[in-house]
Amino acid sequence: MVAVVGATGAVGREALKRLHERAFPVKELRALASSRSAGESLAFGTGSVVVQELKQGAEQGVDVAILAADAATSREWAPRFVAAGAVVVDNSSAFRMDPAVPLVVPEINAHLLAARPALVANPNCTTIVSLMAAAPLHRLFGLTRLTACSYQAVSGAGLPAMLELEEQARQWVAGQPMQAKVFRRPTLFNVFPHDSALLDDGSNEEEQKLVRESRRILDLPDLRVSATCTRVPVRRAHAVALHMEFERKVDLARAREALSCTAGVRVIDERAGSPADPLMAAEGDDVLVSRLRIDAGGEDGHALAVWAVGDQLLKGAALNAIQIAEHLL
Repeated sequence: MVAVVGATGAVGREALKRLHERAFPVKELRALASSRSAGESLAFGTGSVVVQELKQGAEQGVDVAILAADAATSREWAPRFVAAGAVVVDNSSAFRMDPAVPLVVPEINAHLLAARPALVANPNCTTIVSLMAAAPLHRLFGLTRLTACSYQAVSGAGLPAMLELEEQARQWVAGQPMQAKVFRRPTLFNVFPHDSALLDDGSNEEEQKLVRESRRILDLPDLRVSATCTRVPVRRAHAVALHMEFERKVDLARAREALSCTAGVRVIDERAGSPADPLMAAEGDDVLVSRLRIDAGGEDGHALAVWAVGDQLLKGAALNAIQIAEHLL
């Protein structure tokens, strides 16, 4: 049996869709959510599944559990599913920095799944999009510094944020004041620093996630990482501008070839059209990479810049989790 916790949320709904589309071996499906959503019907394949309440006993009989809820829910329920014999892939931040729990992007560090861990953490969405572009270049040239500036879609804050952006567009067209609840300020026609909690050093939690998780996934504990994360009026798909410095001298042709040969990455040649953008990446599995160039602001001959765009709900969350589960079968 496969269970999806948080099935009515944006990531949970995408998980249901991708489980069917990827022909994941689902003999029985249990869609779980809070009591408020119990009884709701969700599409699954050519049929539907009725949402059940996440309560005592929901973990029984589950073989694979994909958790797409908040960190507090994951801290409570992941151990319950594991104790009941399930393999758990958690999308929240609850276990990402736990040294006993692998933090995995399958195209980068799938070897950590060879030991068949019972609990695996899914990285932050911005981290995944960034490292899908940075990891192949690290393997070639040896990454020493990573600077990332993100342009994050509202999908990162879930379905309510996506609906709020759409409603603000309708309000603007109607000449009405734009109402903001999810982000406490209008998102439409606006850009602002990521809304996560501010830390003592002036960074926010989202930026710190990118710093710490990048070091862990690449197994580079001393990697110099700088991050600035922003929210933009885009419905889904995050974009990240990356500036990287390397130990070895870079070669642009080799870098482009390495990215072109990486599973899950699609190089968009802007010379033949347009650079990658969120509309191109939305609802797609690949991270799109374009604007690959020598970074003139870095160490001479040792720096590259790149633009990466990926769907936060898919490769940034649901798809990556399902790929992990596929490796564990």
